[in-house]
Amino acid sequence: MKTITKLVSAALAMSLFAGTAGAAFADPRDRDRDHREFMRDAPRHEFMRGDRFVMERGYMTVRDWRGMRLRAPAFGSHWVRAGADFLLISNRTGRILDVVVVR
Repeated sequence: MKTITKLVSAALAMSLFAGTAGAAFADPRDRDRDHREFMRDAPRHEFMRGDRFVMERGYMTVRDWRGMRLRAPAFGSHWVRAGADFLLISNRTGRILDVVVVR
């Protein structure tokens, strides 16, 4: 009975070790590189002045506009980052007032 318990414990330990050994040697940067290549090949949305900005996933409000070297937003507007582009959005209408494209 003791030998069966030891044998089962050893087999369980080996299976756990084998499952984590592959993950330990995997390069986490490969996943990021694949994501970057996918994003580079993905079609970009072209933003135009005067268009209505639709709140969608993938946008971020820019609070440090000085750090991003953007001009100060006028009263009633704010900067938004959508992908690699910066958009100046009107708070009242939701229209795009200015577009800064980063290539």
